[in-house]
Amino acid sequence: MFKLSIAFVERVCNAAELLGIIFVLLMASASQYFFNELPCPLCLLQRVGFLSIAFGFLLNLRFGLRPSHYAVVMLSALFTSIVSLRQIALHVVPGTGEYGSPFLGYHLYTWCYIISMIVMVVTTFMFSVDRQYSHLRFSQRRTFWAANVLFALTILIAALNVHTVYRLCGFGECPDNPTQYVY
Repeated sequence: MFKLSIAFVERVCNAAELLGIIFVLLMASASQYFFNELPCPLCLLQRVGFLSIAFGFLLNLRFGLRPSHYAVVMLSALFTSIVSLRQIALHVVPGTGEYGSPFLGYHLYTWCYIISMIVMVVTTFMFSVDRQYSHLRFSQRRTFWAANVLFALTILIAALNVHTVYRLCGFGECPDNPTQYVY
């Protein structure tokens, strides 16, 4: 009978959360390129926060499960939620307008807040499983190829976001409410 180790289950959970973050970033890019929803500076900071969350999960997948890697995820999710709350606060007063089109009833910055809070709650539960840090290590070979694929996807999304920032801002300050690409 095949017995799953706690470390294996935790790595699968890390990979699933990383795939979720990759999906969020791909949806933001799709909104930008297919629906001409150009990201504002706060939107770009939220993308940086999600890329930082992805980095923490990648550390767990590549170098093993460590509390310091979960700390990277938690701090990044906290940063993302604070930036999202800032943007929500800018648009919460009636008559102040909104930024972007709603998706399933909420704007993307509200979704960013919801998702970053979900990441914090789920990661807190994952972080609290003590047995995953035991010396009985899960074999690196079982997830090495998956970690490499997820790493490559994350790098591609990061490069796409760097390209977006360059097209929106060049080497100068980003416009508060972009209506077209600079480059």
